Amino acid sequence: MLDPMNSDRREHAFRRACLLQESGQFREAAQIYRRLLDEHPDHVGGHNNLGLALMALGELDEAVACFGRAVALQPAHAEAHNNMGVAYKRLGNAQQALDCYAAALGCRPAYAQALLNVGTIYFDLKHYDEALIWYQAALEVDPGQIEVHMNLASIFEARGDVAAVKKHRDAVYGSKAVYVDHASDPRMTVLVLWGAGLGNIPIEHLLPRRSVTRIVCVIEYAWPEALARLPDYDLVFNAIGDPDVMDPVGEPMARFLQTCSKPLINPAHAVARTARHRVPDLLGGLEHVVVPRTDRVEFAALRDTLNALPHDRFPILLRPIGSHGGDHLGKLDSKADVAGFEPWPSPYYYLTDYVDYASADGGFRKYRVLFVDRQPYAYHMAVGSHWIVHHDTAGMQYDAWKRREEEAFLADPQRVLGEQAMAAVQSIGRALDLDYGGVDFSVLPDGRVLVFEANATMLAHPEEAGGVYDYKNPYVRKICDAFDAMLARRVAAARASA
Repeated sequence: MLDPMNSDRREHAFRRACLLQESGQFREAAQIYRRLLDEHPDHVGGHNNLGLALMALGELDEAVACFGRAVALQPAHAEAHNNMGVAYKRLGNAQQALDCYAAALGCRPAYAQALLNVGTIYFDLKHYDEALIWYQAALEVDPGQIEVHMNLASIFEARGDVAAVKKHRDAVYGSKAVYVDHASDPRMTVLVLWGAGLGNIPIEHLLPRRSVTRIVCVIEYAWPEALARLPDYDLVFNAIGDPDVMDPVGEPMARFLQTCSKPLINPAHAVARTARHRVPDLLGGLEHVVVPRTDRVEFAALRDTLNALPHDRFPILLRPIGSHGGDHLGKLDSKADVAGFEPWPSPYYYLTDYVDYASADGGFRKYRVLFVDRQPYAYHMAVGSHWIVHHDTAGMQYDAWKRREEEAFLADPQRVLGEQAMAAVQSIGRALDLDYGGVDFSVLPDGRVLVFEANATMLAHPEEAGGVYDYKNPYVRKICDAFDAMLARRVAAARASA
């Protein structure tokens, strides 16, 4: 059968689609790739690049299928294997992603991007020893990989290695502190103020790649001339959510915002009020809200402070500043435990009075509510057998009754918490006065809300479609839609007043 498109026309179409793709016109590129593949279904590059375009458009299942067709035609196509792994990771399937990265490395052992991607799977799981092995291998192939240096800096920050942190951050941001990620179907452009350290608000799902062009500015590394040359944007999102890491960014952020007239999400002064030792003053006066006493202590004075505490302050929780997810969180049950305590190196520590919050059945329940424009949205809950409760370690995936309880909370938080507790949670959102933030809490037997933390550094992400937590996705979607609607309102108001 005669080929309806000769070789020259075929490659011309392929190059044209590639150029559109490189310029961020993913939908137009996808249309050309589809026409090309209709005529030439054995075009491996077409399948791979169509998958990349579809991935940029958020059409992940179809992207996986495209990469699958590419490797079926050419089993040694390392890039297609790797790209399929990226799509699986975005779908929330880490094991299938790892399998794809392994296949890519089987085709090309010195494949820097695949080595990086394997390391990032372990990094996201907080398996830092494994992540270090893969990241070091990636740097041996390509010493300039930005994501590797960023994540290595985070690992060394968690381990208290200040010199290594600076080394890797300087490697990333020393010459470039502004990054632009173009949306495929842009509706707005958001300038994201970012800190080089931990404690940034995860933006992947709040600012979807498909509809929001992101200008990410690492503010403490951004020279004034770089800030003066920023592309045009509609509003500013201060994504530095942890007040404990704001000191290095405070002055450059204030200086920049003095000359910025665009709407601002999460002003720095509102974030600063949410430091753990300040939350008792911020929220402690609210009706039916319990906020345990929290002191901030310099590391050098930590042991003397603990030894000076009266016996009735125990049990007491100890946490290094800037830590999240229970990292290095400990509990001293009595003064006798102080002598054996080995603190993690940190400039400061938080000392928080422990409140027993076990339910009548012996389980420990932790709830999370996110606030978007001060309105509450139930995000998740977990039931554990230990006083440290995290959704991914509480056995939620194994116990159907726990997941049913979580789903009931998501569907009707007031019925689960009670009218008094729900009103208390709503009052917390108003007192925080953040455009985006959240609170982790439990409900005591008398119906009062026990606050664990309340701040802006709260993650909202969808779960694997069809997985055990798929029931959460409609509620996550509500949160992301509410955030998107808030941004749209702010942008429209600014344009109307311009």
